[in-house]
Amino acid sequence: MNTVEEFEKRFEDKITDLLVLIKAPAGGAAVIGDMLRPCVEFIASVNTQTGEFSRETGRLEWMIKKKKLQIGWGYNFKQYQICHIRARKNIPIPLEPYMRKSLNNCYMVVEVVEKNVSEPRLDAVREHVIQPVSIEDDVLGTFALDRQFSWFEGTIDWLGTACHVSLRTDEEDGETAAKAYSHLKKLYENLREWDEKFRLFAAGELWELANDWYGCDDENWDEDDEEDADEIHITKEQFFHRISIESISIYPLGNFTLYYDADDMFTDHAIEIEANLNGEMKSADIVG
Repeated sequence: MNTVEEFEKRFEDKITDLLVLIKAPAGGAAVIGDMLRPCVEFIASVNTQTGEFSRETGRLEWMIKKKKLQIGWGYNFKQYQICHIRARKNIPIPLEPYMRKSLNNCYMVVEVVEKNVSEPRLDAVREHVIQPVSIEDDVLGTFALDRQFSWFEGTIDWLGTACHVSLRTDEEDGETAAKAYSHLKKLYENLREWDEKFRLFAAGELWELANDWYGCDDENWDEDDEEDADEIHITKEQFFHRISIESISIYPLGNFTLYYDADDMFTDHAIEIEANLNGEMKSADIVG
């Protein structure tokens, strides 16, 4: 069975006629052998055969041939465009708690009949979602909803450093982030203490690796020389002070993902820290 046949096997044979409100254009594609599988999400849909309107989000997938110089993703869907398509719905699969529900509201595009169509119910949804939504805070500032990624995003003053903040919405594709916002406020009340915890944890986890990394960049360093191998180029205290916050993502259950600039200790890599509001430091790694 070839790649395309394997892909099409995931979907029912029946073809459904739909109008879909596109959430955002395709930003990339999964590579499968010599093929690419782009996808886009849609915000709402209308079954033209039954007239049924659905506010359930979903996704569209299709396959295209991989090219050396790839231009576009086959179907040039645009944000908030209403499209008339013919498609095959996926055969339902068991979903793990971390999986998006849209995986079981997925369609394989068979044909794009028309773009930029109008339908009263979808027009109303589009008018709603293009309106800006934000959280306003006198101290922390403004956080604007990015519907594409279900985040409220803004920038706060993190002890003198500008820190980008992402607050995950309370529900998938929701319009509130009350839980993540409350976690941010608690964090900010004791920000200096939290920042020290994050820095100490990162130093404890990555200090030795930073020295190994430093040695690899030293032209005169010899890994077989005991003196070179044991030499400390960066102390834990220096590590602690050299890193600086870049961004934090906060989730409804109180989990944090933080990124610190490593001041070139790992060349151009950053430090990623996973933690939670209970004070549990889960992991610190270099990324990027």
